[in-house]
Amino acid sequence: MTAQMMKLLLSSITLFFGAIIFAIPNLSRRNLLFAVPVTPAFRASAAARRSVAAFRRVVGAVTLAGAAACFVVPESWLEVMTGATPIAILLACSFSYVRQHRTLLPFAAPNATARYREANLTTAPDRLPRFVWMAAAPLAVLAAAAADLYANWSRIPERFPTHWGIDGRPNQWSVRTPHDVYAPLLFGFFLCAWLLVLALACWFGARRSKWRKMTLGILVAAQCMMGLLLALTAVQPLYAIPMWIIVVVPVGFVVPVVWIAARHTMQPSEPLEATPDNCWKGGLLYYNPDDAALFVEKRTGLGYTINFGNHWSWALMGGLVLVIGSVWLV
Repeated sequence: MTAQMMKLLLSSITLFFGAIIFAIPNLSRRNLLFAVPVTPAFRASAAARRSVAAFRRVVGAVTLAGAAACFVVPESWLEVMTGATPIAILLACSFSYVRQHRTLLPFAAPNATARYREANLTTAPDRLPRFVWMAAAPLAVLAAAAADLYANWSRIPERFPTHWGIDGRPNQWSVRTPHDVYAPLLFGFFLCAWLLVLALACWFGARRSKWRKMTLGILVAAQCMMGLLLALTAVQPLYAIPMWIIVVVPVGFVVPVVWIAARHTMQPSEPLEATPDNCWKGGLLYYNPDDAALFVEKRTGLGYTINFGNHWSWALMGGLVLVIGSVWLV
């Protein structure tokens, strides 16, 4: 791959990522704007349009600057840019989002539901959807990859690549040992197990609403995506799978999720979940020790976010830290 092709690819990925962040105001419920409860009609007001435009100017400027920088930096800097540009876009998004949240607070509609406690009076059993059994699929894929590697051990090169540069050429290598060969599969197992625990905690730790099933489905899909991605990475020494296939797997997950979010935002909105406005920090984080729910409906996008006031939230976060730390242990 030529240097110009690498720069074009990196710029396209930057623009794609920036476009998703750019669309955040349209990927939230109609009665929320930058995590501020509003009336559906407020989105058409001049104040709302100014706020959305200000957010998008910041995100758009950083995205275009990052995409343009990919064409002017030296080729040796391109790998650094693969991490720097998404981080810059996320930082710009977070800064601008919190700023617009504070700007719109004076326009907040009264959230009457937050003055009351909710009680679920239904006697219907809280059964998991049938599709939850799909969570076993990525574990089976990882196990099949391990069995394939074991059966074809002699075909694995004595030295094989484990990291590739943006040009697709390997720049890090490992040797044929059980530790190096099976490490991606062990990490994949830990990650998929944690995602399954997260999905079940979200289902049983959140109040019933129509968003709960959608969130569970997205988490199971993310688990399947990560299991497939790490299985493909593990069998790379045997089959020399083109890197573009491994890159396409996450894109194949992100695009449907964005489409589902956009479709749900066009549906009539339910009343906001009864969470006190003052327990939302910057509109992004929820902390309420008096709320028994482990997960509550997000005020940004769709689905659920964790209640950091619930002590079980720290157990989940501790599990994630252990999973990430296993990269160096396995």
